[in-house]
Amino acid sequence: MGCLLGVLSLGILGALAAVLIAGLIAFVLVRARRIRARHRAAFGAPLPALDPGRERLVESPQALYHGTRFADGTAVLAPRWREPCVGDLWCTDEGIFLQREAGGGRLAWPLSWIEDAALLRAHADLAGKELPIVRIRFRRGGEALVSDFSLRGGMANLEKLRREVHLRQGTHNALAVLGDLLAKEPVPGSGPPP
Repeated sequence: MGCLLGVLSLGILGALAAVLIAGLIAFVLVRARRIRARHRAAFGAPLPALDPGRERLVESPQALYHGTRFADGTAVLAPRWREPCVGDLWCTDEGIFLQREAGGGRLAWPLSWIEDAALLRAHADLAGKELPIVRIRFRRGGEALVSDFSLRGGMANLEKLRREVHLRQGTHNALAVLGDLLAKEPVPGSGPPP
């Protein structure tokens, strides 16, 4: 009788372990499917037609690119977007471009996709120390992402890039609105009282 109970309890434990393992495998597969769908949404979205040869408003050779990640901190799987590198960075009135060194290809951030550009100090793995950084928050394929850059010339060049981005970012192109406003003929008597 005791031997039969031992065999039954081992069978129950084995069945329970099999159910737990099956549940874990199902969880991992669902999670992997979500991660793949998220990456397909973000990196399957086509870039708008951008001309990297347009006038360069900001140019920074040998800029440090600290990588891109999802805004919630989840790592990006695409190595050319995830991995930090040194590269030539420039900004036109259409986008930010980074030509990775050693034939790593070109990355582009359309200004119309950028939601914010912020200045901060953070640890840079490439430099092994804390550096001033411009953090670009943008949406690609409906997914919120974050990219970090450090430029030669420090905070002054970062501020110049941040300012150019803020003037042209998103669908609320402030520079176009200001241009329309400045192009209007002033109405006599519409200014401040003397």
